[in-house]
Amino acid sequence: MVLATGLYLNACAKGEECIPQTWDMYHEKWGFMIIFWNFACHSYTYCYSIVYMASHDPSKYHFSTPVYVALYALLLTSHYIFDTAMSQKSRFRMQMQGITTFRQTFPQWPWSIVKNPSFVQTEHGNRLLTGGWWAYARKINYTADWFQSLSWGLCVGLASPIPYFYPVFFLVVLVHRCGRDFERCALKYGEDWTRYCEIVKYKFIPGVY
Repeated sequence: MVLATGLYLNACAKGEECIPQTWDMYHEKWGFMIIFWNFACHSYTYCYSIVYMASHDPSKYHFSTPVYVALYALLLTSHYIFDTAMSQKSRFRMQMQGITTFRQTFPQWPWSIVKNPSFVQTEHGNRLLTGGWWAYARKINYTADWFQSLSWGLCVGLASPIPYFYPVFFLVVLVHRCGRDFERCALKYGEDWTRYCEIVKYKFIPGVY
């Protein structure tokens, strides 16, 4: 959990110039959704696993070495996809604005920037990225982020259902947000959005959904 928290904080800190372009800032503004999420969820749900682990004997959430390897693999893989997917889209938007020099914060993972990215040019003027991770699913970042949250709950195994509140709640939030985002994009881009969906067929999990 120390590693998971550190990775998440690092992702936000090293890419802070990308945050204003995210859904939370650009579309939600300072509304109820963002306020509730920051004050209620960040403060009281992210820490469930840590609080449980700190208040119970380690024997209650002790695993075999292969299980620890699997947990670390899930966390690191999902974080890598989440971090690089977010970077790819943010850097793509900056490239479209003529910005080609980026902050060299640590660490910069491989494939954080897509060179010569493919995209759908819309009549609205915006360009919809179809390269990098975004060629596989329209919300690949949500998928990776959710698997990160799941790894936080899996740290305690089946010892308690409480640490699983966050990934379950987060799943509901992501599905709801995804629906609103796709509805907004369909109205905004029209036939261009239909064309984009034909190119990037899946919403969350490539080949599945």
